Amino acid sequence: MTYEHYFLVTGGAGFIGSHFLVYFAEKYPHYHFTCIDKLNYATTHTRQTLTKVEKKANYRFIQCDISLEYDILYDLLVRRFPDTKITSIINFAAESSVDRSFTNPSAFVRNNILATQNLLECLRLASDKFPQNRFTFIHISTDEVYGESENDPPVSELAALHPTNPYAASKASVDMIIQSYYSSYKVPVVILRPNNVYGSNQYPEKLIPMAIAKLRDGQKIHIHGDGTNKRTYLHVIDLVRAIEIIWRECAIAKSDMVTGGIFNVGTKDEWRNKDLVAKLIEIYHGASIDLANHLEFVADRKYNDARYRISSEKIQRLGWEPQVNFLDGLESLVNES
Repeated sequence: MTYEHYFLVTGGAGFIGSHFLVYFAEKYPHYHFTCIDKLNYATTHTRQTLTKVEKKANYRFIQCDISLEYDILYDLLVRRFPDTKITSIINFAAESSVDRSFTNPSAFVRNNILATQNLLECLRLASDKFPQNRFTFIHISTDEVYGESENDPPVSELAALHPTNPYAASKASVDMIIQSYYSSYKVPVVILRPNNVYGSNQYPEKLIPMAIAKLRDGQKIHIHGDGTNKRTYLHVIDLVRAIEIIWRECAIAKSDMVTGGIFNVGTKDEWRNKDLVAKLIEIYHGASIDLANHLEFVADRKYNDARYRISSEKIQRLGWEPQVNFLDGLESLVNES
């Protein structure tokens, strides 16, 4: 069967990638999706997040560590191109735990920088195929590349990068490498920098799923420092919708104004960590519960950004707006637990 578009989704078994695949494969049965993932701890070394797409005719899975198995990527994107007919790449593959990056920063260089570098190098070697195929490469970055912005106005995509932890530094490095491939080799790339993303099937090392898991198990929730650090939250489906808008601008509308660009994707749902945990406790147990019985303040991170503030005006001009109410999203997650 011939499909209109062929996607390669790296890191597709992970939290955000799996939501993208389920959304897109169901909405676009006339598109084909190849998922590459190494199946690390965050996927519990399984494909359980992909059960809704595993049997679809427009889907296939390849287990591959793109930081190490360059030959598989090369075969798929260069040696067998255009037989593979891949015309769009959505790059979710990354390690994303700030705490883990403090204890093993080298793993973040390998999994975030070298993995994407391998992908970009394959695209460079196949760059002569891009014009006729309208190739699109969308990379998922993070708002943490801008660093701390406690008292500043929301930062735009033109702001300087000031990452303060190894995870954010690895993502900022990749962003710069990607931009160099666009300038030097005309690899058609777009970078998205979202807020903290939350939703179902998220590994419980992030604050929201960790807190819900602790509540479910009757354990105290640990909060770094005094809990006044602020984070802004974006539902995973709203991020997937943002990716959809950007992809359609590139591949369907063929807009040259988007390719090569950077887009912040964020909301105004900003919460102090301790207030967010208190809200989750309230949703789970009721408003009359004694919070002290359910949370515990622990030693802060080696460096803990006080706040991230990004402006999403640029992507909003393309018609994107968040649709999932934050409190509704939290209640839905608690009810699933």
